[in-house]
Amino acid sequence: MSLLGRTIDLYGYVFHPITVLGVGSLLLIYHEWRGRDADRAALGRRVGAFLGAGALALVPTAAFFLVFRGGLGRAVAGSSWRLDWMVAAGVLIAAGVTWLVWRRYEWGSVVPGAMATFAAVTVPYAVLAPVWDISGHVILALAPTLYLTLVDRRYAPLLVVPALMVPTRVLVEAHTWAQSVAGFAVAAAITVGLYRVRARSSDRRNAGSTAS
Repeated sequence: MSLLGRTIDLYGYVFHPITVLGVGSLLLIYHEWRGRDADRAALGRRVGAFLGAGALALVPTAAFFLVFRGGLGRAVAGSSWRLDWMVAAGVLIAAGVTWLVWRRYEWGSVVPGAMATFAAVTVPYAVLAPVWDISGHVILALAPTLYLTLVDRRYAPLLVVPALMVPTRVLVEAHTWAQSVAGFAVAAAITVGLYRVRARSSDRRNAGSTAS
């Protein structure tokens, strides 16, 4: 295999959905913390809470592999959509727990908005998995990078990750062009839509606060 071929093959592993979601969330946490002028201990609490939620996200997948004993091959053979469900369940758990913690301690609205978005893009991925293999790699690469860009345009260069994910998933024969492009379109529509809803809601709250 050529160097280009190996690079394309590794791309989906290097920029695995868990990695992109994790790094994207940590960048959002840092961005929000910095904007609130909190101390470093506050940042540590936020990061710790998120990492704890992330650990809980591994429970469904770990349970899946325990049920399908006999190695990775047996676990995924003929049941990749079940594994997709476990990944989706993990994202929903991590996003839900993080959202609850942020609301409980009133740490800001940016991260909860992101978690709601990550949970929302996971739903069509899970629903379609048994009947049509829409690209979860593309969906979960675009949602955090696009959300970061909407929050702060300086993060726009990160959009190269999902942009390259679309063709690489086709080139490694993991998905068709339709499945990869659909993943990009679904994630973009949900992320932009929910961000705009949150922005309008925030504007209304600010206007009401000013009026009072």
